[in-house]
Amino acid sequence: MMSDPRGFPGNERFQIQRCLGSGGMGVVYEALDRDRNEVVALKTLRWTDPSAIYRLKREFRTLVGIVHPNLVALYELFGEADEWYFTMELVKGSRFLEFVRPDVLAVERLRSALAQLATGLVALHSAGKLHRDLKPSNVVVTPEGRPVILDFGIAADMVAGEDPLRTAEDGIWGTAEYMSPEQGRGEASAASDWYAMGCMLYEALTGRLPFAGAALRVLLEKAQQDPPDPSKVKPGLPADLVALCRDLLARRPERRPGADEILTRLSVASPAPGTVATGPSPASALLIGRDAQLAELERAFGLARSGRAVLTIVRGPSGIGKTALVRRFVEQLAADDRAVVLSGRCYVRESMPYKGLDGVIDSLTRFLRTLADRDLDRLITRDLATVLQLFPVLGRVPKLLQLPTPQRDVVDPVELRRQRFSALQGLFRRIAAEKPVVVHIDDLQWGDADSIMLLDSLLAPPDPPALLVIASFSSEDTASPPPFLRTLLGRTGTESCRELQLSPLSEVDTRRLAHALLETERREGSGGMRGRAGRAGRAGPDAHEGSDGVDAIVREAAGNPFLVEQLVHYLALRPPNGKAATSGVSLGAVLEARLAQLPSGARTLLETLALAGQPLDAAVARDVAGLQEDERQLVALLQAERWLKDTRSAERLELYHDGIRRALVARIDPARVQRMHLSLATAMEARRADDAETLYEHYLEAGQRERAQRCATQAAVKAGRALAFERAALFYRRALALTPEGGAEAAALYGQLGEALANAGRVRDAAEAYSRAAALSSPSDALELRRLAGEQFLIGGRIQEGLDMLKSVLEATGLGLSKSKGRAVVSLLWHRAWLRLRGLRFVERRAAAIPSAQLARVDVCRTVAEGLAHLDTIRAADFQTRHLLLALRAGEPDRLARALALEGGFTAALGGRSRWYDRLLAEAEGLGRRIQSPHVLGLRAVMNGAAAYFAGEFERARDATRQAERLLLEHGIGIAWELVTARFYHALSLYYLGEVEELSRCAAAYLKDAAERGNRFAALMFRTGPTNATWLFADDVAGARTALTEALAEWPERPFGSPHYMAMTAQGRIELYAGTPRNGWEAIERAWPALRRTGLFRIQAARTTARQTRASCGIGASRTAHAGAASLLAAAERDAAAIAAERASYCAPTAALLRAGVASRRGDEAAAVRALRAALAGFEACHMKLFLAVSERRLGELIGGDEGRALVHQANAWMTAQGIVNADRMTATLAPGFSD
Repeated sequence: MMSDPRGFPGNERFQIQRCLGSGGMGVVYEALDRDRNEVVALKTLRWTDPSAIYRLKREFRTLVGIVHPNLVALYELFGEADEWYFTMELVKGSRFLEFVRPDVLAVERLRSALAQLATGLVALHSAGKLHRDLKPSNVVVTPEGRPVILDFGIAADMVAGEDPLRTAEDGIWGTAEYMSPEQGRGEASAASDWYAMGCMLYEALTGRLPFAGAALRVLLEKAQQDPPDPSKVKPGLPADLVALCRDLLARRPERRPGADEILTRLSVASPAPGTVATGPSPASALLIGRDAQLAELERAFGLARSGRAVLTIVRGPSGIGKTALVRRFVEQLAADDRAVVLSGRCYVRESMPYKGLDGVIDSLTRFLRTLADRDLDRLITRDLATVLQLFPVLGRVPKLLQLPTPQRDVVDPVELRRQRFSALQGLFRRIAAEKPVVVHIDDLQWGDADSIMLLDSLLAPPDPPALLVIASFSSEDTASPPPFLRTLLGRTGTESCRELQLSPLSEVDTRRLAHALLETERREGSGGMRGRAGRAGRAGPDAHEGSDGVDAIVREAAGNPFLVEQLVHYLALRPPNGKAATSGVSLGAVLEARLAQLPSGARTLLETLALAGQPLDAAVARDVAGLQEDERQLVALLQAERWLKDTRSAERLELYHDGIRRALVARIDPARVQRMHLSLATAMEARRADDAETLYEHYLEAGQRERAQRCATQAAVKAGRALAFERAALFYRRALALTPEGGAEAAALYGQLGEALANAGRVRDAAEAYSRAAALSSPSDALELRRLAGEQFLIGGRIQEGLDMLKSVLEATGLGLSKSKGRAVVSLLWHRAWLRLRGLRFVERRAAAIPSAQLARVDVCRTVAEGLAHLDTIRAADFQTRHLLLALRAGEPDRLARALALEGGFTAALGGRSRWYDRLLAEAEGLGRRIQSPHVLGLRAVMNGAAAYFAGEFERARDATRQAERLLLEHGIGIAWELVTARFYHALSLYYLGEVEELSRCAAAYLKDAAERGNRFAALMFRTGPTNATWLFADDVAGARTALTEALAEWPERPFGSPHYMAMTAQGRIELYAGTPRNGWEAIERAWPALRRTGLFRIQAARTTARQTRASCGIGASRTAHAGAASLLAAAERDAAAIAAERASYCAPTAALLRAGVASRRGDEAAAVRALRAALAGFEACHMKLFLAVSERRLGELIGGDEGRALVHQANAWMTAQGIVNADRMTATLAPGFSD
């Protein structure tokens, strides 16, 4: 046993059993992997300096994708803080020389070991890797005679950017006695590894090294002379081995035999099936049919080059060519020296902080190490010292390592992380100031949430670097994406964040790829596509390039480059028998041919996985397939042969491509299918698999309907608990399909389905499910179910259906709607007066202690208040105050907290005193925190945002509604109304703040979500009002009109309410933009009487917006209405005066902008300038950037000169940067009345 200076103690997963050995860099232990109940070898570092960490990661990544019986199998890489290590196959046996020369030379042992060693090196080289430290101590031979090559600490790619043999701090790496002359000069190649094998052969034959002594002397002698002839050192040796040894030790690499000759001389006809390593795919080197996608990446790079931060997400199924596309693009950028390219890949079997960007930081480190000190001085700042604690590998840059250790004044971990992220963003910004930076992250599906946070910070405003980030990942792995990917995907749809979906190749391009690959086969002759495997009997592709063969490939591949490659390879291996050579070419035939080369256990395992139809627990797969041995090596072989994917967990197995799955299923005897499904379900239950969804599928396929129904219900309940409400609804429906109609069980399932749909925000479907449940339930249960149905109808904008459903509920609870607006106002004033008199006193009680009828009254009032809030403000406010009074009387804390929050929002909307609604919201927050209700806290945040909006505090409103949306989405249940309300006020705030790009992104996402959930009212809200302006920002008048028409088409014409008001203001804005303001003014005038009757004028924001829109249209219309111009301008002036009399801070500059337009139309330029300067000051104070920009432009146009031109340029530049396509028309829309 060897001692470890650092003494790795093990951890929760790995129990150290003994130390196996140590070298200059690392220590290897025998360890028990508790998770797998398996003994492994564990390699850790002696010292965790940056270079050592870098080498450890490189060693793991060099070999992790290569599987061969003569190469050690690597398992998982771990890294955190000061502990970095990886696990690998524990190989027990003797060292190479001990095995072949136990006492004297054992020739047959040597021949066998040498042949296997050679096939291992061929596999390594076929994968594009070099070992560079091959020697007897790095080869262990098992008792069965299998030599295994170990220690890849200085291995590297055959074509590498940085030569780790020669680095400033490391000098030369390798072992001089086994090192080739050219490797000593830093020019290693595959021939260098064969030279090392020659040294091992020499030592095995003679018992001594070909050269010995001090390292430098050995290297000089190797370069100047040949070693002594082995047969003269030790007469009587086998002549063929002596000759091979002599040839392998040739001083010049080109004179050494190559792989083919070496294997032939060692009597290796062909490697055993399935023993070659995966190397670069030929299809990946041939990029065909992706010109449009390359152009899209080029456009994204153009944006980055102009100084913007851009994220492009490349998605597509396995084998579609994502990596090949991006690699071609970034390699061309690097070759043209147009960008600093930093590439990295996420690895499934790595566990470390920020694993999604770890490879990128390694690449960044290599780039920094190429720079001269004077260049580094411009890039490195003191704050980068903190980044070393996130990424120690950056310490390989000496100037970074020399930075003084930062003082830990900051103790808040969130702030500390922010500072480190900011420092790293600063480094990228300084690099990008000299040359654009392109970051490529491959296989991001294996990343983590922390990496996305760091990526966000790199791209975040206000001053992001000129940076293009290209993130690629497999769409199969993101069918149910983890939260961090959902976050990333949710940001697409803008110019700065776009998604590039790779589709199958067209038939023409598939044909071109097939011909190109067949040509590659012809050029390589017996070289093949996978190294030397399968060379014997190859027909040569020229025999198969006729239309029949290529047609078959095109038909079967369905545009997938991976499948094209498999089919071409299969075709090339078939004997050239004319037309018969191409008959029967299909994916099934390919699989049959490949399956025939696999062990029988592998075939059964693949069939089991195919029938499972999804990733399967490895233990279950082993049970069903009847495997007796440990499946780990078998799985590694199938992954290397691309039958199976590398998956996030070694415990889950998944087929590489769905085409493979379909072909495998098709070959299973139908009589076995039902039995196998039952075996899968039985094995899963025996293993206590907590996967009711999959059990449902297997029991259904096995014909076990009752068991399937039970599992579907369990799956639905589990999904609901996990807040996966869409999934819950799906499985409730599946359970209902297996349940007899009309019984109590069906009624209960319909009720649960309604709850899941309501929680998912699918209001229309939820209402219908609750209605169905009510029809099947007892009268006592039906009352609450009808209330829930009515609530969902109202939330979804189906007002009449909702009121009809609630009618009986209101009657049963002794409540009723006021029959007129006047009565509703009187009722509201009465109930508010009573609330002020009684105050907010209450006696807290548990829900169980309160009569159900009393709670029902509270709930019904809340249902009506929320359902009518955006539609009939006065009746909604009346029911809301009654809701709070009843909640205070009941004293149940959850209901009371919600009632307090809602009352705060309603009070703010109707112009109540800020002290009162602040108190209401504070009380709601206190109760919500005490009862630990995220839903209440989310609702309170919504109402806080609404109150801030009504007060004209748009930044506070934006932040509060953003927080509300996050709280509701993360923790909320039954949040449809709250979520739509939060998003509505968030969009309004963004509009008035002038955050145009963000508003466009949000509005599109909100509208899409509303359509998917069937929420008619939400869809209307996000097509009208200020969000309709997003089409105008894009200069799409037709789109704006279509959105408005579609919104109103789904809404009844009467009674006039909030939807019609929002449509009215949107139409006015459209007509102003289109240059037909008279149409807008006439439409508003027609709607005005009905608008006054709604009671919406009791809401300051509504009356202000209505007057602003009418006045703007009137000012615009006055330019063409010569006879009525004076009256239009006078009316606009009255509207401006009414707006100026309001209390909110944004009203004064809004009125000033209107007055400026009136003054300009009257020819009073001085008054217009004064009003514009007042508007500028006010909009700047309110942070209303869009209105500020149009005011600047109008002022600049009026005053002229240098100051005026500067103002116009500044305004136009801002609008362009925000994505406003036509700044002229937008200015005319928001600031009419001037010369255009």
